[in-house]
Amino acid sequence: MDIAKVESLLLRNYGKDAEGCNLAVNYGKPPEVIADTAAQLGSDLIIVGAARHNDISDFFLGTAVDNLVHHAQAPVLIVKERPRANYERILVATDFSDFSAQALRTALDFFPGAEIDFVHAYHVAYEAWLKSDGVAAEMLTDAKKELQDFMAAINLSASERARVNPHLVEGDLHQSVHRMLDTGDFDLLVLGTHGRSGFVMAAIGSRASEMMGWSPVDVLMVRKSA
Repeated sequence: MDIAKVESLLLRNYGKDAEGCNLAVNYGKPPEVIADTAAQLGSDLIIVGAARHNDISDFFLGTAVDNLVHHAQAPVLIVKERPRANYERILVATDFSDFSAQALRTALDFFPGAEIDFVHAYHVAYEAWLKSDGVAAEMLTDAKKELQDFMAAINLSASERARVNPHLVEGDLHQSVHRMLDTGDFDLLVLGTHGRSGFVMAAIGSRASEMMGWSPVDVLMVRKSA
């Protein structure tokens, strides 16, 4: 690979914006090489693009991104849309685990001007067989208490709290996130890489991979600090 030609191409396509870029060309399996390079450079964020739905982007949005997030210490931002403005409204999904707390904290720190919707889904067990409305109300009360305790434990400042809009929804979290993103009101979806409920697991998990695939907006995957 001719490094000079690559640098020339960057300058031609991006002009002065590319002048501060440091180009590194390494060899090996992309997920591992990217994660290792980011660790060596002390990177705060890894950004990968998928501008078109073709074989390359589909592959990168699947197994390769799963592996990249699994290996990388830094958060991974999967860019799907052409950037037009700053992220202004962000959706963070939670299962009240430490990993989703890390995802919320990262969203607050990375995007200090953004409004954040924090959504948790609770499930009314065996609802088809339940005769009493009081059971569903009790489940909602428990979820509200758990959300209150979770938010208190994160210890947000007053200004941070003002930027976070908590939501409780009954049913499936994935479907709820899909409906919320489908409104077009959000610029970014943020997920933790481990989850208490299996929503996002150690190796990302098949459902989170699905969410990365069908999300119409960019996705930020955050791995909890050791």
